[in-house]
Parts: sequence; C-alpha cells; structure tokens
Amino acid sequence: MLESNLPLILERIKDSDIVLDVGGCRQPFNRANWVIDFMPFETRGKCGSCAGPEEHFNKKTWIQRDVCDRSLLPFKDKEIDFVICSHVLEDIRDPVFLCSEICRIGKKGYIEVPSKYAELSFGIENPHYAGYSHHRWIVEVKDNTITFLVKPHFIHYHWKHHFPKRYGRHTRDGKLIQYLFWEGSFKFEERMAMEHDTLALEIEGFIRSKAVYPRLRYNVDKIWDKAKAALRKHLKSRS
Repeated sequence: MLESNLPLILERIKDSDIVLDVGGCRQPFNRANWVIDFMPFETRGKCGSCAGPEEHFNKKTWIQRDVCDRSLLPFKDKEIDFVICSHVLEDIRDPVFLCSEICRIGKKGYIEVPSKYAELSFGIENPHYAGYSHHRWIVEVKDNTITFLVKPHFIHYHWKHHFPKRYGRHTRDGKLIQYLFWEGSFKFEERMAMEHDTLALEIEGFIRSKAVYPRLRYNVDKIWDKAKAALRKHLKSRS
C-alpha cells in the first residue's frame, strides 16, 4: 500500500537526506540508504520494491537483525533524516519500544499500518477468519498518536465482532490502511487488556456504528441471549 502515498513521501525527502527503511525486506523502499530487517540482504524484494529501480542501500548498509529484540537501533539520536516503517508494527511483539527508537533516531518519517476495518473484516486474507492471521495488534492512528490493542481471538467467532466478507471485499484499499507523517516525534501507547466483556462491547459498538448488519439481527440475537440465560437458570434450579 506504500505506493499510494509514494509521491507525498518523496516530496518530503531531500536528495541529501539519509533515509532508513525499518522492516522493509519484502518490499524495500529503494530510496532508503539503510535498511534494517530480520531477513538477509539476498532475500529482499519478494513483493517488489518502491521509489524507483535504483537501490540506494547495499549489502553493507543492510542491517540484519530482529527489530523487536529490545536493543537500541545502531544509530545516534536524530541521525536519520527520514524513517519509513510500513506494515511492521502490527506484526511484532513490542511495537511501543520500536516506536520509541524510531523517534529517537529519526527527525521525521512515515508510518503505515492496517486499519481497524482490515483487522476486523472477514475475507481480507481468508474467508474463515477476520483480518490477518499473523498480526498481533489492532492499531489506531489518530492525532499524531498510535495506539496498540492486542487483537483478541473472539473477533473470529461471532458476527457481532467482525465485518462480513462482502464488506471486506468491497472496501476500498484506502480504507484498509492508516498512515502517519510525523516530524520531531509522535506519541504511542499500548492500551492495557480490558475485561473480556468490556472489550467485546467496544468492538461490537464499532462494528454496529457502521450499520453493516440490520437492526433486526441485533434484536433477534438479544432475544436469543435472554432465552439461553433463562434456560440455564432453569436447569440450574433443577439440579
């Protein structure tokens, strides 16, 4: 998805700028002078590349390491003029630490992550579950702040907690991503895990606000829940 904002990204980068691509092995940003990724230099570009055919990085400026091992990135404070981090934060164990390092070493940059629509839609990757199987987080970008919420497994099991397949298939690509251009720094936080019922109600409210299911379906589901509760109470009283 990086390509959709490529002109906006390139116009923010000067010819003399030092650019770092964090986690870009599968589709490296060719304007980057440095790349840091878990995979080696030789495996780059399985999904193509961005920003022209010429690679500004080379094997010596390709740093192979795990970006979530909680050790400092090998750059000085504000040494990098522009940092690209596209579709990485939702994958890793500790995105908050990586965000802190990006802010430390970078003067400005661009971050891109999947939207809540993508992570809560059936059929985005597979017709049998919501979102992407390898993503750990539901991410929200708002007002120069990136918020990470652990993606709960229950979103796959009940229709109230995900968008239907038809919604994911017909949602425009631009709605399936979020991005942030930042300068100086940006804010980031992990929302602590809530009680199951509280989190379920929050996600149900988000789905319901988009009116993808008819109100009648919610009413029928409410009646069915009451009937099941009454049956459980009756069986308990007889035991």
